[in-house]
Amino acid sequence: MRYLQKKHMKKLVFVLLMIAGIAACKKDKAATPSVVGFWEGNYGNGSTVPDQNYCFLFRSNGTVRVYADATDTATAGKAEGTYIVTGNTVKTTYTYPANLSYSTLATADAEFKTLDGTWGDNANTSGRGTFRVFKK
Repeated sequence: MRYLQKKHMKKLVFVLLMIAGIAACKKDKAATPSVVGFWEGNYGNGSTVPDQNYCFLFRSNGTVRVYADATDTATAGKAEGTYIVTGNTVKTTYTYPANLSYSTLATADAEFKTLDGTWGDNANTSGRGTFRVFKK
């Protein structure tokens, strides 16, 4: 009888240790939202409602390509630049081949699915208009 009790106790301890081990495993963290990817939307001049095509391709290395004024990225104006993300704020600076430089400052929603912001000439992040883009 004592042998059976000892045997069952060992099994019980083993099962309890297995349950504790499984419970102690950390669950995978949810992916951290990121600006990296392709964003599509519109920009506007001055106080007009944004209605001109505007796209951003945020790369993981801190560079950005900006497409403007056409839905087809092959025919759209293309600019190259850089971006910085601080919390949910995204700042870009980019230049078109004709040496036209612009900057933007936008706020992302919590999931990094929408960017709302302003744009301006050269290093100014406002003064020229507003924009809204959505992550695709």
